[in-house]
Amino acid sequence: MQKTKIEWTDYVWNPIKGFCPNDCWYCYAKRIYQRFRWDPKIRYELDDLRIIHDLKGKEYSKIFVCSTFELFHPITNTLLFPLTEGSDMTYRDMIFSIIKDNPQHTFQILTKFPQNIDREMPDNVWLGTTVTNQIDLSRITHIELIKAKKRFVSFEPLLGYINWEGFRLEFSSLDWIIVGQLTGHGKKYNPQKYWINQIKFYAGYYGIPLFMKNNLKEIWGEPLIQEFPG
Repeated sequence: MQKTKIEWTDYVWNPIKGFCPNDCWYCYAKRIYQRFRWDPKIRYELDDLRIIHDLKGKEYSKIFVCSTFELFHPITNTLLFPLTEGSDMTYRDMIFSIIKDNPQHTFQILTKFPQNIDREMPDNVWLGTTVTNQIDLSRITHIELIKAKKRFVSFEPLLGYINWEGFRLEFSSLDWIIVGQLTGHGKKYNPQKYWINQIKFYAGYYGIPLFMKNNLKEIWGEPLIQEFPG
């Protein structure tokens, strides 16, 4: 677990290492693995006592879980972490066990596979889904069905105009919205300002806190809105 430059969280925690099998074409984590020639093999690396000690020794923090891996990819519910004979846990179960043991922190989970969520969220979890374009919009419907104290959507990277007709009720069920652009690929994929403005309009209409990432400064051209849920 380490401090991060991601503006909407305090720490990132990545106990699952290796190439994420979701293999998004814009994945920054895969580029880092390739650049530094890190081991791409999927594995669970966790010094359990050290991580738990680190968490319990910290003041309240927001912790982004699996920022480089898809927690709800089917593989995380099949691979086993050996504990003791007869009590193996899946990678996913192990992560949620640690989350439940540390109620003093908020754990932020962001998934592209909300249809695979197989459990209610502990009270210290903010559950989010990534929406990059119109096709992804139906993901909001899936997280709406999951019991969670906070639900949010991350429009990062925002890669296309989103037509909200037919999805306004889903939008109203959210507790938080994040918006950001794709970095590391030049300006070719930059979102248009009016795409962002439309999201801002609906966030304001439904009273949903909005967080614009710093990488939108040049596009937005105004003071960024950086709000958090209560």
